[in-house]
Amino acid sequence: MTLNGFVTANGELVCGRHGEDRLAVCCGLPADPALGTDWLLCRRCGVTAVRTQRDVKRVLPPIAARIRALSIRTTTPVQVRLVARDELRGRLDGIGTVHGLTVVAGRDVVDLMVARDLPLVRFGVVVAHEVMHAYLAQQGFGELPQPVEEGLCELLAHAWLKDQPGRPAEWERRRLVNNPDPVYGDGFRAARDAAIRMGSVRRTLEHVRRHGRLPGPT
Repeated sequence: MTLNGFVTANGELVCGRHGEDRLAVCCGLPADPALGTDWLLCRRCGVTAVRTQRDVKRVLPPIAARIRALSIRTTTPVQVRLVARDELRGRLDGIGTVHGLTVVAGRDVVDLMVARDLPLVRFGVVVAHEVMHAYLAQQGFGELPQPVEEGLCELLAHAWLKDQPGRPAEWERRRLVNNPDPVYGDGFRAARDAAIRMGSVRRTLEHVRRHGRLPGPT
């Protein structure tokens, strides 16, 4: 017996009859357009999608608690605001696929936006990433090289993921670790390696605050 199909980016086998289907943005499984979400999602991911501010109020507290447990605390509360995909795209002039954006003015966080309709695990990843942007601004890190700042943000997202169970979390961890992007992917791996050398994220952040760069190999 021969089984025709394909393997998704997260390692799941899909029957070949779905080969022409559009794929979900987060897991690579065939998407269900009937969900009516801003992003193409499969039915499994769609069940957990964060679609309204009421959803945010329900799911955010444990995400925020875990981030605080990682010793990343904003000096003033920051509200997570869900926005439509097109609003994010418009803010960045249509560059790339962006799921979150933090707007700062000096040390003030003006806005922290997360795209609506993301599955819960991807929502948590984006929140953690954007909270690190807010933390760096509020703590007065100043303007950092983009790979350094984005790498630190991805480092916090990866740290948050470590305690998250299930296949979606496994997929997100692999996505961060293997991301080929020279800013986000290389930046994350450099930040992770620096944290390992320094012994903690906290000591790595202290070095970045003093020197404006990640600590190099000894």
